[in-house]
Amino acid sequence: MRLLTFEVQTALGRFERLGAVAHGTIVDLTSAMVAHLAESQDLNAAQRTASAITPPDMIGFLEGGAQSRALAEAALETVGTRLKNETRPLGPEGEQLTFDEAEIRFLAPVPRPPMIRDGILILDHYKVGMERLLKFADKENVLEAAKTTPIYWKPSRTAVAGHQEPIRWPHYSEILDYEFELGMYIGKRGKNISAQDAWDHVAGYTVFNDLGLRDVQPGEMSLRMGPAKAKDFETSKIMGPYLVTADELPNIETVKLTTKVNGEVWFEGAIEGWAFTFADLIAYVSREETLQVGEFFGSGPPAYSCGFEIDRWVKPGDVVSCEIEGVGTLSNRIVRETASS
Repeated sequence: MRLLTFEVQTALGRFERLGAVAHGTIVDLTSAMVAHLAESQDLNAAQRTASAITPPDMIGFLEGGAQSRALAEAALETVGTRLKNETRPLGPEGEQLTFDEAEIRFLAPVPRPPMIRDGILILDHYKVGMERLLKFADKENVLEAAKTTPIYWKPSRTAVAGHQEPIRWPHYSEILDYEFELGMYIGKRGKNISAQDAWDHVAGYTVFNDLGLRDVQPGEMSLRMGPAKAKDFETSKIMGPYLVTADELPNIETVKLTTKVNGEVWFEGAIEGWAFTFADLIAYVSREETLQVGEFFGSGPPAYSCGFEIDRWVKPGDVVSCEIEGVGTLSNRIVRETASS
């Protein structure tokens, strides 16, 4: 399934909804489930069941596991049948079941993840960063240590933004850079998970842009405590547009990644050079710690896929986008912030 979280404007204000891409349109899953169940039961009962099994938020849906998925697929089938005869099918109370992209605002698939952990699973990028950006005197020792541990850092949960949201370039920096990565969501709670069992805890994947301020980052990381404000600012953790369930992407670690700036290709290649897998990272993180549904993990970017690695830099007004094969295309325009904005 290709899932998303979106916002719609109604007469009562803006509302956050859970959706799925199906039949060439965006389907409101909760409303579709009500419509599906109302064909065979009382409307009030249908609404209660739909709210419990396919609530209008991604974490609640993922927590429902196989039951939520099965009923969602049945609801999508019902909508597909109705679309054969109706241009815009409505629910039992006149609610809209399908939307065009122009009618919605994309949010991150999980707008408020319980935790974000960005891993260093692809060491080639880390090595280039050590050589060109950080210049640690003991970089060889650091790189050797990185080969033995699937290390990660914890970005701010409040920095999350979605597809088409403007990137807000902070006023305190002159050098903004993108880092497109493969993102993964946890779909099942667990503690002390083995690497062998870890894949069972993966809900699905998305495109992730881990933005950074390259003029701020070296100073913070030279203290061996960063990154801090080089990586944590509003809209610096962009995710989306979809959560594609893991069953649709069995060979996720060999997919192609393409980065474009204003439509021009700046990077194109397979996501390769993995020193560790997501399963390794799940096993490491879950040592005596319970992972929660909706937690987000980043892979780290492929080597030479960031601006600083190829010495090409974005500027205000640029549109940066990334397509990951089978996952989707994440696109955002850069806007410059001022100290008072």
